[in-house]
Amino acid sequence: MNINISETKESIKAISSATLNGENYSRNDFARSILNYPAMMVPSVQEPIIEKLSEALNNDVSLLDPFMGASNTLVTGMKLGMNVFGQDINPLSILLSQVKLSFYKYEELIEAEEKLIDRVTSDTSNIIEISFNNIDKWFTKNTQIELSKLYRAIRKEPKLKIRKFFWVALAETIRLTSNDRTSTFKLHMRPIDEINSRCIFAIKTFISVTQKNIKNICDYLSILIKNGHIIKGKYIKNANVVWGDTYSGIKTNRKFNLLVTSPPYGDNHTTVTYGQFSYLPLQWIPFDDIDKNIEIDYLKTAQEIDAKSLGGQNKEKIKDIEESIFAKSYTLKKFIIQFKGDERKRAEKVTRFIYELDKSIDKILPKMRQESFMAWTIGNRNVNKQVVRNDLILNELFLFKGIELFTGLERDILSKRMPGRNNFSSLMNKEKILIYKKQA
Repeated sequence: MNINISETKESIKAISSATLNGENYSRNDFARSILNYPAMMVPSVQEPIIEKLSEALNNDVSLLDPFMGASNTLVTGMKLGMNVFGQDINPLSILLSQVKLSFYKYEELIEAEEKLIDRVTSDTSNIIEISFNNIDKWFTKNTQIELSKLYRAIRKEPKLKIRKFFWVALAETIRLTSNDRTSTFKLHMRPIDEINSRCIFAIKTFISVTQKNIKNICDYLSILIKNGHIIKGKYIKNANVVWGDTYSGIKTNRKFNLLVTSPPYGDNHTTVTYGQFSYLPLQWIPFDDIDKNIEIDYLKTAQEIDAKSLGGQNKEKIKDIEESIFAKSYTLKKFIIQFKGDERKRAEKVTRFIYELDKSIDKILPKMRQESFMAWTIGNRNVNKQVVRNDLILNELFLFKGIELFTGLERDILSKRMPGRNNFSSLMNKEKILIYKKQA
């Protein structure tokens, strides 16, 4: 492989700030808006970086995203005709990604929608199909009845691929019609007066979401067709997503020469709670229609997915974890040891997250080929009113493994959907894109 290192670095550094900040891009090119998933990577930000690295790899790319979230990285890779593979611990991420990586014909979605609406309108039952703790807190009775009609209608759709498409539309409908506030990703009930005064209808909302999603997914697929990446109704390369906990391993035997990802930050005040965001929609979506290989009881509690994510899994004593990870990152050690008492206790979550991120990297690296590139989007957090330099910490973790920083970029994150009301994250207005190269 003939890689001109200096030219690659220069071409990446030349990417404009407007591009990095996600200005003037079309969401429809990436099917990005079919579900308002938390903290989505802006695909137009990743696209030029992926393009430059692809050129360095002679345009023969197998792309991995081990924390895929809304799978915008994989969608970008498909737009460029790459082999793509992703995994995530959140079942809602899996469902959303399965839909984005599938091929749908406009006519089949329209026909399926018409039949589904017929089933809903002819359904006179007021039986509520789903029951879970505090359901009446999160949904009005009328909303439960309408969601149940939609649930029954979707279950009667014979094609699994089409059912998945409708489950995603239902997930967005639930987000819009539940009693949960949409201003944050944590479960916070709206004030009673506001709930009583809202005029919402789940069926009407679902129809609107579905029609929008049909247009968006077909607009995106038209780009793939135009670029010659869909032949006879199939994507020309490999495109797969699976449920997987990257802390435990990468669930494929394939190897990759490009990684593009952003690690989810553990369950604490400075983070996006993907699990809490997903808890209500997942109550209404059958396990069997997502992935039968899911290994966690994700409906056990509203915090279950977040507790199983990075920063919440390890039960080792904090002293043992500190001894291990401080040896790899002086920046982390310096940050943690400045605190005492309750502040030190709060900062423990940072240590656990970094420790588990480091272990995840150890699982990722064997899946990366020699001369491969790894692009990590990472933000610096504000904990105990002090900045956690995640960028420097990540550099130190890779350096400990013998991998140096290849190049890096910085961007504003004003266009990235982050918690809107989170005083702990007040400094989260920029993030780094750090690119590493695994040498031969």
